[in-house]
Amino acid sequence: MAFDADVFLSILQSPLLLKAAWVTVWVAVVAQAVGTILGFVLAGMLAAPKVLRWPALVYIWVFKGTPLLAQILFFYSALPQMGITLSLVATGLLAMGLNEGARMADIVRGGLMAVSRDQREAGLALGLYPSQIFRKVVLPQAMRAIIPPLGNNFSYMIKATSLLSAISFAELLRVSQQLAQSTTRALEVYLVAAIWYLVILTIWNVIQGRIEKAVALKTSSAVTAPPPIVEREVVRAVPAPDAPSVREPVIVAKNLNRSFGPVKGLDNVSLAIGKGEVVVILGPSGSGKSTLLRALNWIEPADTGDVLINGESLPWKDASARIRRSERELDKRRRRLGMVFQSFALFPTMTARGNVSFGPRKLLGVAKAEANRTADELLAKVGLADKANSYPIELSGGQRQRVAIARALAMNPDALLFDEPTSALDPESIGGVLAVMADLAGRGMTMVIVTHEIGFASRIADRMVYMERGRLLMDLPREEAFSDRAPDYFRAFIARS
Repeated sequence: MAFDADVFLSILQSPLLLKAAWVTVWVAVVAQAVGTILGFVLAGMLAAPKVLRWPALVYIWVFKGTPLLAQILFFYSALPQMGITLSLVATGLLAMGLNEGARMADIVRGGLMAVSRDQREAGLALGLYPSQIFRKVVLPQAMRAIIPPLGNNFSYMIKATSLLSAISFAELLRVSQQLAQSTTRALEVYLVAAIWYLVILTIWNVIQGRIEKAVALKTSSAVTAPPPIVEREVVRAVPAPDAPSVREPVIVAKNLNRSFGPVKGLDNVSLAIGKGEVVVILGPSGSGKSTLLRALNWIEPADTGDVLINGESLPWKDASARIRRSERELDKRRRRLGMVFQSFALFPTMTARGNVSFGPRKLLGVAKAEANRTADELLAKVGLADKANSYPIELSGGQRQRVAIARALAMNPDALLFDEPTSALDPESIGGVLAVMADLAGRGMTMVIVTHEIGFASRIADRMVYMERGRLLMDLPREEAFSDRAPDYFRAFIARS
């Protein structure tokens, strides 16, 4: 039978097929929504203790390991025998939603795992509660990884609705089959059905593209000149004449121990940092420097020992009885210490201003306008007044690190912790960061710095601390550390560096 264009055009305008196409769309939308919600629940269970993880694993194994058509037929046949009566629509949505949940669990889990650990650590260092870290930091970034495969899954879901024809559900394919039988024009009918599927999927592809663009890392539209090259010679470390002297201790670490399997990360380390003091921690790779720094704000909890901030235990509600503070209490006290990471750990979905104002707005209750005004002032102080609306992706490494310093300062901390702040930077960027740090030292900011910039340390440090294999071997005033009175092992380390 030859193809008949007139029959084709009449079928193309058939209200029956138009209604069936609409049914296909809303069934796919509802099933995808059910599967997405279920996928988030299952992903959470996969990260939970075994009592919840194993049921999730079994669920995913069953629903990913058996065909969707078999699942549809099973629910259609088995549920009535169990005394459960569902409509065709409910049966189809149940089967498709449960099947999609298994696939979405892997997608959501992959998206959450794509967010680097330093983003969570940056949230902790800022003093965010775990729920805030998830909602404001992790989830917005994870969604960038979740949405593309979710969109592809929805495209599959639209086509998978055709499997519901096996239980006589009146979606697009089933109605096409009925029309083909009643008109005996199968070629024209199925060509129209194919066109409808193609139209639906084309519209969705356009929508998906717009959604992906909306959640992608944003860039500002402003065109700015390239950052000037800052020579390292501009770094100066001359303290202000009125800089406060070391008085009462701000941070006291007592007998910290931390093991990583057989490796001793911290071996009975004790350290005190006074108000207005700059303490630089040196040592070979793997000596425990960064572990100690993270233990000071309890991002890396010590196995034993204590940390006091202004005389008050950071991790312990009752140190003698070893009663821990709640996570919420710990987060509040952690805000007293600002932390600057080696990898910057800026929140990529926020502008420079947004990164700096985020903590004061969400944690300190500062009004948005005031927080933004303070953020602009801090960005100006670190030489980035013209970068307030720029996203991290638009900034150089040195600029990102200066934004990170401004973010830490915005919380008005009692002390700043720097973890190798220049090790990820190119030589042209190092000078600008060191200049900001030198200025903070001159203003009397209490700082603990892990660095490999020995020349810089020798100019701004009040005390030099040296570590090896998790042990604190030396803690001397700067003048003595760089004199003949320093231990031989430290002078040998300096000579090698």
